[in-house]
Amino acid sequence: MSFKTKIALMVAIFLWASAFVGIRAGLQEYSPEGLALLRYIIASLCMGVIYYRLPNRNKIRLQDRCALLCVGALGIGVYNVTLNYGELSISSGMASFIISQSPLITTLFAILFLGEQINLARLLGFIVSVAGIALIAVGEFGGFKWDMSISYILLATLAGGCYSVLQKPFLKKYHAIEATTYVIWGGTLFLAFYASQLQHDLATASLGTTLTVVYLGIFPAAFGYIAWSYALAEIPASQAVSFLYFTPFLATLLGWIWLDEAPVWLSIAGGLLAIAGVWLVNQSYKKSSLQAAGE
Repeated sequence: MSFKTKIALMVAIFLWASAFVGIRAGLQEYSPEGLALLRYIIASLCMGVIYYRLPNRNKIRLQDRCALLCVGALGIGVYNVTLNYGELSISSGMASFIISQSPLITTLFAILFLGEQINLARLLGFIVSVAGIALIAVGEFGGFKWDMSISYILLATLAGGCYSVLQKPFLKKYHAIEATTYVIWGGTLFLAFYASQLQHDLATASLGTTLTVVYLGIFPAAFGYIAWSYALAEIPASQAVSFLYFTPFLATLLGWIWLDEAPVWLSIAGGLLAIAGVWLVNQSYKKSSLQAAGE
């Protein structure tokens, strides 16, 4: 792995981890819907500039454009509104640990709809991850009780898993930045329904909080993706994805430093279990791939 690739990975992971903390900070004065809309208006402008500067752009078919806009409504619009509502009560680090379960959702869809087999490692991974999320709930709320904020973040995780599955066919046909630009535009169009709430938030929020939301739009949403795309072009996707395991830990550390969100050790233990569950599922895929290659 080259030095530039390592830098690109570190930049992407840092920016994406900081997004969880930035959302918590922005929600102090912005509504969940208003924050999401302002963030993606800015991200849409940034990606638009990047998109139109791409050399040799592909001509995206009209039906694919419409499909990508719909994918964005789910993967950007629904995901961000539900995540923001969840982070009203859940700390940034723990929200990141739960969101990291998105690969399990993708695997579950593959089992239910694509006829993929479930083996012992995958079943164990699901059980371990569920136990981890339960521990996070106990740590965050001082006892075993289900809070709506966890439901919102699980809905965001579901939306993220759907997004990964739905976007994949388009990444084989178009440049990653082309597909993602339309996805972000679709999410912004969906979020435009909350324009009145954004107007109210802009009138009452402080400049500092507004700049935090601007940061979320420019850096984690736009530049973070560019850094990730560069890394994916240089190394295999499976190798790149393994580095994402660091994101929840970094988000927890940034939340502690920036927002004084001292981590609850029971929640940390739950986060470790949740990550271990995802790791078990991913290892089962690697093992299946190696066996297939050997045959």
